Amino acid sequence: MEHTQEQLNVAAAIRGRVRELRGRSGLKAAELADRLVELGVPWNRSIVANFEAGRRPNVSVVEWLALAQVLNVAPVHLLVPPDAPNDGAYEVTPNLSASVEDVRAWVRGYYPIKSDNLVQFNRETPREEWGWIRPRPSEELEERLRAVQYNRAQLEERERQLKEELRARSGGEDG
Repeated sequence: MEHTQEQLNVAAAIRGRVRELRGRSGLKAAELADRLVELGVPWNRSIVANFEAGRRPNVSVVEWLALAQVLNVAPVHLLVPPDAPNDGAYEVTPNLSASVEDVRAWVRGYYPIKSDNLVQFNRETPREEWGWIRPRPSEELEERLRAVQYNRAQLEERERQLKEELRARSGGEDG
């Protein structure tokens, strides 16, 4: 699917990907709607057609996730087309745009858009997902080095925790 600047916004990206993936899988609009209904999303053939044609401008978060499930694609790849140029602009909201690469990384939880406060952003990451900090490709070498050093420290701490847990399990079984 070819993307233009106009296409790179939330609704248009999802719309284009739904059309593309439905066509590639051979699903008729009515079949897509039936599968969405099975997931509790009350769509019909007409709603599918209206959404794909742009007459229905948006989808809810529940609809977006259900579409991703039915079309067997990660939600991020429905929201941000995998073949969109990384340096292309993506309109997140009417007043916020960022590069495709930054939007994709933000959706994956790697780093925030238009914010330098990584501490606040990462504070909301579940402890089990702690670890890798992914610097923006455009960042200076010093920033990238700090990210690598942070990652190494996180991995060393996780290794220590796992070794401790393993020793505790081994000791409990032998005792």
